[in-house]
Amino acid sequence: MKIAGVILWIIGIALLAVGGYMLAKEKLFLLNAEQATAIVTGNERYTYESNDYGTQHYYCSKFQFQTRDGQSISIEESDGNGDQGGCGDLDAPPDYKTGQQVLVYYDPGDPAHTAQIPKAVKLDYSGGVIVLVASFICIVVGLVLFWIGLVRSRRAR
Repeated sequence: MKIAGVILWIIGIALLAVGGYMLAKEKLFLLNAEQATAIVTGNERYTYESNDYGTQHYYCSKFQFQTRDGQSISIEESDGNGDQGGCGDLDAPPDYKTGQQVLVYYDPGDPAHTAQIPKAVKLDYSGGVIVLVASFICIVVGLVLFWIGLVRSRRAR
């Protein structure tokens, strides 16, 4: 029990570091990011094939905005593997309507690759919070297991 507790505690500390890094990275980005208003220029429909659920569709919105120095940037929501955040849910209408205005955050040094819409910011923060909650659980369970193992070994003596 003590060994399992120590292992869980170490995993919890590692997750704490990862979660803290994720939140700090996003906070630093937002502190240094510039804001612009993006206009939704369209919604691209994609198809997802699944053995369990058959054919499903999802939409990724396309945005266009101008940087402070007048550069025109076009971005598209990603499917969850890119920097812009996830697209809409399967078999759901698009998250944004064409012509809608959305706030966008971007790094002025690389606006095309760093632009984030509020949904992406929320996903980045959510990921960090989930990792921190998992770290807290691992630390607490690890300490409890270690304590139980310690009490049992003292009683055995």
